[in-house]
Amino acid sequence: MKNDLWNEICFELNECRKNNALEKDYENAVVNCMMLLGWKKFKGEIECQYPVQAGHETKYADIVILKDGTEQFAIEIKRPSHILQDQDEKQLFSYMRLLKSKVSFGLYIGNMIRLYYDDSDSQQFPESVFSLKISEDNPDGIIFTELFSKETFDAQRLADFCKEQKSRILEKRKIQEEIKRLLSDNTGEIFKDLLRNKYVGEGHSEEWADAILSQIIINVLPLVNTPVLNPVHVPESGSRTDKTRVYDKTRYGLLGSRPLPKNRFVLETVRHFVRCNPEKYMTYERIFNRLRDDSQKVILPVNSLTEEQRLRRYFSHEPDWLTSTDGVTFVVNNQWTYWNIIPVVKFAQEQGYNVIEY
Repeated sequence: MKNDLWNEICFELNECRKNNALEKDYENAVVNCMMLLGWKKFKGEIECQYPVQAGHETKYADIVILKDGTEQFAIEIKRPSHILQDQDEKQLFSYMRLLKSKVSFGLYIGNMIRLYYDDSDSQQFPESVFSLKISEDNPDGIIFTELFSKETFDAQRLADFCKEQKSRILEKRKIQEEIKRLLSDNTGEIFKDLLRNKYVGEGHSEEWADAILSQIIINVLPLVNTPVLNPVHVPESGSRTDKTRVYDKTRYGLLGSRPLPKNRFVLETVRHFVRCNPEKYMTYERIFNRLRDDSQKVILPVNSLTEEQRLRRYFSHEPDWLTSTDGVTFVVNNQWTYWNIIPVVKFAQEQGYNVIEY
């Protein structure tokens, strides 16, 4: 029964997604979903275009849910084809904090559903603590319906859920930061220091430990499930000794395609997104260039490329060029490894693209 309720919500929203509904039509569908969850329009529990006073200006929240006349949570709605932007979040945050009864919870409903929590103990902006795809039989959908059904809605229970989610997210961030720190140790010094301390703790001298550790090379690689990492001995020029380099041959299928090399997978992901979401170049730049944290950009305008970038770093042949709605022709970076491609894979999955790792 609980699964049926979520699946009915999916049906309501996905009909709009199939038809690429306008925002107002999508808003009506969300209202219907709130009614499925037990909230009543005639009781004033579902208010659309709810006035919010911002200084001398009156703004209007898409939907606000009330219980016994008191605001409980705000909903920001964007049409299903819209890609979440920073300003969308900030708009929702302002509504959450400017309502008569400041609310701690906000929902963003667009191509997916996100729950934001404004922790009164924190001075930061509200954070996304829970997100779920609008897909049938999604187990997270049952969690969503239990949290937001009128019959079971409890602000304290929802706050406890959000705090637990925040704690999990923080713990995952700490783990990822530590993994990143370890993987950045190209010479293995972190692990050598641990071994040195172990030997000294067993009663050996530091000279004894250093004599051993100076004879070994420690390569630090992430543990992955599916890719096969093939070590190949490559002679290096000069006086340096040969070292083992690791070549990762992982490929990715996108939307049923054949297995693609990493750089082609990125190109096709960007190409498909651009085809389905016509936008100005500035929007694409904001979306894609944050998926890479080094000095190289995911996309660049053709007319800004240096000679080296044109020859070596970007798909610069004309058939691979892409164009934004404001007429900017741009290209996609072709330098990708198993580790820096992960944000792109995650982005593709968030868009609902079927990604298969080979």
